[in-house]
Amino acid sequence: MSLHDTLMKALMDTLMGMGTVFLILILICIVISLFKFIRKDMPQPAAAGPAAAEIIPEADEDEGELMAVIMAAIRMAKAGESSCRTEVQQDEPVYIVRSVKRRR
Repeated sequence: MSLHDTLMKALMDTLMGMGTVFLILILICIVISLFKFIRKDMPQPAAAGPAAAEIIPEADEDEGELMAVIMAAIRMAKAGESSCRTEVQQDEPVYIVRSVKRRR
């Protein structure tokens, strides 16, 4: 078997493999595009009533306190501190975050 025959066989194997993959991908795209017609006949689920109200946060919560705690935690993380310090520098305040609990 010559080099030319070997390269031609390799090229044909490559084209057959890639052609098969692309044909399967095109078939998958066609099947996925037909899903919108299949799902149209199925009954729609009931509209979410009370469950949707639970997801919406209450407007009367104090967001300012939560933001202050988050900002303090970010500042401590950026400073490379793993715990609160006891010594106070002149230009930098000390933040103490003991716990973060959500009140309802």
